[in-house]
Amino acid sequence: MPDPIIRATRTDIAADCEFGENVVIEADEVAIGPGSRIGFSDADDFRTPPGVRVTASRFTAGSGVRIGRGIRIEGGEIALGEGVRVVRDATIRVTGRLEIGAYGTVGEACEISGVEIRIGQELWMLPQAKIGGGSAFEASSRLDAGHYLHVGVHALINTARPVVIGHEVGLGTRTSIYTHGAYASALMGYPVAFAGVEIGDFTWVPGATINPGVRIGRNCVIGVNSLVTKNIPDGSLAAGSPAAVIRESYYPRPLSASRLASFWLEFLTLYATLLRSPTSAQAADDGSSVSLATGDATYVGVIDADAWLGAGRRSLDGGSRAIIVGPGVSADLPDDRWTLFDTTTRRVAGTDDAASDRFTNELRRHGIRFYSRGRAGRYVDWDVDAPRFEGEPIVAEARSASPA
Repeated sequence: MPDPIIRATRTDIAADCEFGENVVIEADEVAIGPGSRIGFSDADDFRTPPGVRVTASRFTAGSGVRIGRGIRIEGGEIALGEGVRVVRDATIRVTGRLEIGAYGTVGEACEISGVEIRIGQELWMLPQAKIGGGSAFEASSRLDAGHYLHVGVHALINTARPVVIGHEVGLGTRTSIYTHGAYASALMGYPVAFAGVEIGDFTWVPGATINPGVRIGRNCVIGVNSLVTKNIPDGSLAAGSPAAVIRESYYPRPLSASRLASFWLEFLTLYATLLRSPTSAQAADDGSSVSLATGDATYVGVIDADAWLGAGRRSLDGGSRAIIVGPGVSADLPDDRWTLFDTTTRRVAGTDDAASDRFTNELRRHGIRFYSRGRAGRYVDWDVDAPRFEGEPIVAEARSASPA
């Protein structure tokens, strides 16, 4: 294994870290956690020449960090949390402080630029997305984003002025957030705008343009190709160019028991197809649950937790691997065959294995996210409070990125 070039006043590098070819790290302080791999792109090595350059005042990488080839990182304090991935050909330039929380991904050929950037856990930044843009290195530049931020392909978050984004916000393909707009002379009467943007928790923007000075509330959905030029209230469905509110106070819309039963039947029917299962999903006679029994596991979508705990659960005791999801599911686990996904507390308890991992991913594809992750065969909770869909104000303060 090649030896990296590390020029630093203070270093704390775990003994089992691995370094690829042509890795150079220059910083006053360098700390790299155990199990980290820097300068590798795994199966894509043949596509990118080797090399990583880090130049910073302080560089901190938590345990299990992965940094690919063709990476340039420079700036002030750079803190990458546990399990963060920076995929090949990405560029990071943050002059003040950058924090990316645990298990975030900066995708292929992405760019992160600015002065102060804090992003929570589970960032998912797809190829060629960009944070920064014009005036990103001015004193007013800041991005403060919560957990589970999704930044789609070719999306842009311009940070000339502060951008504040809540938890579980999705910015779809080619979504653009602008905090400055100017080109032709202001002295000739042309429009010039410099103002921050704010987006609340649980808002989905699948391919829209957001102008400077706009506040989009929490629990909103903005239609594809919309142009957002004015504030959007909490819970709105909005669309158009310029965007107009179609329905106000529309989200969230918790499912009734009958609609929840229909959802789990459709979800587990789809899941049976994905698993190539010869069996199909079945609703319980008492209406408390919907289940899918496969060769390896039984998956249960719970509608009425009390009724299911009193009846349906007994039929699983002593049976196959049990993976249960629903509101108010108890964490009382009879043995290690069980995994419980509680959609009320948004926590997971029990055994973590390939079956529960795949199930977690399919739930995520339907927007159902949890604040627990697998570790050493068990689920452990994140050290954060899971945000609620109702009763919380729009994010207005710094979110904890929990860097390692």
